Amino acid sequence: MQKITFVRHGQASYGSDNYDKLSELGHKQTRLLGEYFKKIDYQFDAIYTGNMIRHHETAEQILNGMEVSTHFNQIPNFDEFDFEAVVAAYLAFSGETLPCKDAPRSDFYRLLKQAMLAWSNNQLLHLPETWQAFQHRVVAGVKHAITQHPNAQHILVATSGGAIAMLKGHVLGLSVDKLVDMNLQIRNASFHQYLVSPSHMLETSFNQIGHLELQANKALLTYS
Repeated sequence: MQKITFVRHGQASYGSDNYDKLSELGHKQTRLLGEYFKKIDYQFDAIYTGNMIRHHETAEQILNGMEVSTHFNQIPNFDEFDFEAVVAAYLAFSGETLPCKDAPRSDFYRLLKQAMLAWSNNQLLHLPETWQAFQHRVVAGVKHAITQHPNAQHILVATSGGAIAMLKGHVLGLSVDKLVDMNLQIRNASFHQYLVSPSHMLETSFNQIGHLELQANKALLTYS
């Protein structure tokens, strides 16, 4: 079986005009991950990202930390779902209002959870993809990677929390409620590992952040 390490992007630019780029802290988190991978002698035979800027920057910083330079493949299968569209559709469906900009992040996470649950139940209209289509494209991305690189022993994928949670839910058969809860617990620059074959996927680790905890700096432990 082949090993795949999934990495959630470093902290993005929450609250700015463009969320889809790493913050200064996000660059540091992902470079530390690359340094950790170098220390434990990880070598990747293929690297994949989604099409998002924060995915590219995450892969680049990991490679910088590892002190290697290599090509990486970008495919839309590993893109995050359009959470802004899902939330907007949920607000239209429920009549709720978006928390103000200064509201606690927990208010937004509560809203996002309710929106994702409604999305999974096909209650939301006019979205770019269904819940089921999102799961299908993520799983198809994994199968594409191992098919394109059948001799690769270790593949790296830089992606987002939603894609990682969706794969975990597929592999473990999680309920939607548990999957959504798990999604909201995935840390920035965390890594998650699977053994995969064309017919089987096995989760071997989840939400690893030892490379950040070793720094003894709680500011490095983030979720957005």
